[in-house]
Amino acid sequence: MQTGAPQLLLGIDIGGTGSKVAVYEPNGTCRGEGYAEYSMISTTPGQAEHDAEGWWQATARAVRQAVADVEVSQIAAIGVGCTNGLIAVDKTGRPLRPAIMLWDQRALPEVSTMRTTLGAEQIEAITGNPAAPGAYSLPTILWLKHNEPDIFEAAHKFMVPGGYLVARLTGEFTIDYSRACTTLLFDIRARSWHLPFLETLEIPMAKLPEPVSSHQIAGSVTAEAAELTGLSEGTPVIAGCMDTVGAALGSNTTEPGEYFIIMGTAARVSAPLGQAKFDRRFMNCTLVQPDRWLAIGAINGVGSSLRWARDVLALDEQRRARTDDSDVYDLMTTQAASAPPGSKGLVFLPYMAGERTPIWNPYARGVFFGLTLGHTRAEIFRALLEGPAFAIRHTVEILEQESGVEVQSLKIGGAAAKSDVWNQIIADVLNKPMVALSQSHVEVLGAAILAGYGVGVYPDLASGTARVAEKGRRFEPDPAVNAVYNRLFPLYKRLYPAVAPFFEELVELNLPQGWVA
Repeated sequence: MQTGAPQLLLGIDIGGTGSKVAVYEPNGTCRGEGYAEYSMISTTPGQAEHDAEGWWQATARAVRQAVADVEVSQIAAIGVGCTNGLIAVDKTGRPLRPAIMLWDQRALPEVSTMRTTLGAEQIEAITGNPAAPGAYSLPTILWLKHNEPDIFEAAHKFMVPGGYLVARLTGEFTIDYSRACTTLLFDIRARSWHLPFLETLEIPMAKLPEPVSSHQIAGSVTAEAAELTGLSEGTPVIAGCMDTVGAALGSNTTEPGEYFIIMGTAARVSAPLGQAKFDRRFMNCTLVQPDRWLAIGAINGVGSSLRWARDVLALDEQRRARTDDSDVYDLMTTQAASAPPGSKGLVFLPYMAGERTPIWNPYARGVFFGLTLGHTRAEIFRALLEGPAFAIRHTVEILEQESGVEVQSLKIGGAAAKSDVWNQIIADVLNKPMVALSQSHVEVLGAAILAGYGVGVYPDLASGTARVAEKGRRFEPDPAVNAVYNRLFPLYKRLYPAVAPFFEELVELNLPQGWVA
């Protein structure tokens, strides 16, 4: 790119709870940030939806916040990262119904149909991933076909959140390779739609967006989008990537042997792969490089469990936060730090929205085990931090066993990783040093790096990731605390198999979800 040409990069991440936006210089210096929150729609257990129009409006507000103090004509390109979900849209890109999100489990019958019709082993062989609801798009597409046929027929395209946002910005309907991997319709090695699956299930390929490389320019900002967001019409928009790929770029963790954890609504324990060897207990996708893949241990109930506790249990903390302008999560984790390791024998299974890695059980539910009259809010809050830390340890152990390489240390990022208390608990549970990145929204930074690579601000991807790399804050494990967790962790692992038979039975009781006397 010539001297004097636009050099700023804008990254967007559509997350589980809000839209995050930031403007960066090529060296990673942040010039402006924006954030707008939205709510999950979950009126029926096992179902989770978002208002996709709300994503667009929230993103527009967040973009305006981020660019308030910059010259928008200096933005060279826009990159988009996203969480997972499925949106049926019309020809204008407007949603036909609420988006069905990754935590949603309604498509369980369709998973059984897929396994019978396509073959579970064949699905894994082609896509590199197991058949499961919510986390993958195909069961949801089939659910719409079977239960909302009018929506299925009316749908111009079935989109994922990032591609949907790109379409609202540019008018082009695309899906990047990494997110296409989570459709179960994509050949992960050939990087193309797998026609035999589409033909067998009678899904018209015309209803799917065009798969493109993550750094490819998908289109440019339209006049309508420019007016709403404050961006310059014609600004290039990159196809983008899934949020975890963005996190790999933003944390400079793209080579085999490197590991990172992103702590958001869900946690993702991830390891770049140099060969196409896919473990069914993990989600697997392409990285940006043609010879790299990413294994993702996806843990559902991390930030979402703490947010539930904030909204349902931490009412006193909410009032205090409003009174003295403090952070409600800081008030909760400060109390957690005052409780002893192990939370006086209170163990939390963080399966509030089913679970993916490693159990892949959509029926799983959250469990507090060992609750007594002697437990206080401090122990409950600490257990809510320790449960996800145990789930992370379980996943890391599998990665070490499968790769044969011991993980010496891990980078950690994401909104939930801003907590020193939680970072220390994870280090103590794993007995491994943790490096917490001060750039908490690494997915947003990664999307911006990808945009820079796509338009030539960086000559190659490594130049971009290396230029923004940071050392981060280091958390060393405490041997005495780790000894406590080593006693508790085997119990944690045995609890799930012990209660697992009852989860499906509980769901099948079909208990009332509302009550009128």
